[in-house]
Amino acid sequence: MNEGASAVMARFHAQRSDAPKHARLRTAIVEAVEAGDLPTGTKMTGERELSQILGLSLGTTQKALGRLVDEGFLVRRQGHGTFVGSVRRPVSGSWHYRFRSADGKEQLPVFTTILERQVVEDDGPWSAALGPDPKGFILLRRRLDIGGKFVCASRLFLPATRFGRLMRMAQKRLSDVNLKTVLALEFAAPTLAANGLARVVALAAEDAKVMGLAPRACGLQVDIVGRSFGRVAITFQRMLVPPTEYGLVLDFAPTDGRSNPG
Repeated sequence: MNEGASAVMARFHAQRSDAPKHARLRTAIVEAVEAGDLPTGTKMTGERELSQILGLSLGTTQKALGRLVDEGFLVRRQGHGTFVGSVRRPVSGSWHYRFRSADGKEQLPVFTTILERQVVEDDGPWSAALGPDPKGFILLRRRLDIGGKFVCASRLFLPATRFGRLMRMAQKRLSDVNLKTVLALEFAAPTLAANGLARVVALAAEDAKVMGLAPRACGLQVDIVGRSFGRVAITFQRMLVPPTEYGLVLDFAPTDGRSNPG
């Protein structure tokens, strides 16, 4: 067994045993990369061998590695294997995904992945908040990795008339980035204020799957309206948070004290 596989195995067995096995393996690999035990460019142990080492089914191992490939954390090279990609940079200046440890000293980094982009014409709380738009609303579904500890899900709606160009932007430009910064720089639409409403709900199966939870598991749903100049509503976000020991800061304000998150 090579050193990389040993590091992954040790971290895998250190995870909470009640967490899904694919999530435990994913977290173990991420932690091994961040600790330097799996440097960028390292070839990963083969899926079958890794499954045998950890006592997992091949499907479980493939699910964990496949998710890391989708996120850009791992890179598959046809005929050569799977390698550690560039280390991702966390989102800076997040307003909404600020989770702290019990002592309040640690704030977890946030990594985002775009799962889906589409234009929707249905009405819902997003249309009530943003007002009618003849071209519909852009929906961005995102997966948010909170420091490798747990996963949140997000559905962000924006008026298609004003923000239609988001549909044509490269996905890489929208991952691991503060979307408020994108709106401010690309559309001259800074988010200057936000307000939200939170409730505990039974999660939809689609969202529970993204978060690595059982269908109909309960989570915190926070509906957030972002406002720009003249308090005009420009975004509606449905933020979904699993049960977690980490506290969530809810002041919805820039982390540097300014009114413009730039």
